[in-house]
Amino acid sequence: MILENGIRLKRNVFIVLSEHFFSAFHTLGVICFFMGAWEFAAHFTSPIILPSAIEVLQRAFELLKDEQGSLLLSLKRAFIAISLGFFCGASLGIMAANFKSFAKFIKPVVDILQGIAPIVWVVIALFWFGIGSVSVVFTCFITILPLSFGASFVSVMSLNDKLAEVCKAYHFGFLKRLRVFYLPSMLPFLLSNLSIVFAMGIKIMIMAELLGANDGVGARISDARNLLDSTQILAFVMLMVGLILLFEALVIKVLKITLLPWLERA
Repeated sequence: MILENGIRLKRNVFIVLSEHFFSAFHTLGVICFFMGAWEFAAHFTSPIILPSAIEVLQRAFELLKDEQGSLLLSLKRAFIAISLGFFCGASLGIMAANFKSFAKFIKPVVDILQGIAPIVWVVIALFWFGIGSVSVVFTCFITILPLSFGASFVSVMSLNDKLAEVCKAYHFGFLKRLRVFYLPSMLPFLLSNLSIVFAMGIKIMIMAELLGANDGVGARISDARNLLDSTQILAFVMLMVGLILLFEALVIKVLKITLLPWLERA
């Protein structure tokens, strides 16, 4: 229940979503300002160092038509790796938070994985799996796993013991406890973590493809680097950044508004 001045406040979720999409114009304004500053700075530098923002934007639209295969392949790899890393890490984190003996075993392993740089995983994956999709997916997965583990572990450890006792005292069933206690307490951590994991996964995927694949966005960026085509490189970067912003606005934000309305109101 959301209260305003002690009075119960009811807001239709569709109204809140429409307000969210309208507020996206503020983000577009910031992006336009950044693009204008970029275009201004490009007039004083070499096109190789900083190409025109308009040319990069035009090239990005061309890539959406000409490089659909590479884009879809990279998105497929990223989706597989992010999904596996997020759900496996979340499952291990929940298990570790509920079973202390398991936590003593798995937490040092996760700490070791988190301490290894992504570039090292790329090299190891090349030795283990060779050049191709398996190396890219493995690198992305093993980098995301510790992040997801940490968020889920903290979300369970932060559960209010007194509220858990209240649920037991009123004999709430599992589904009701899940709806009124576990999910509202854990979802803020998990959704924030999913946002971080998605952005990290996209960046790691590009790096892994650049070094360990012959296809995909990373490989196309590598080709553009060899040709000193900075416009092509920045166009791919623009597409990936746009993808991350769209995921944040259309998935994470919508889920928060729908599932966690009290946080959005706060």
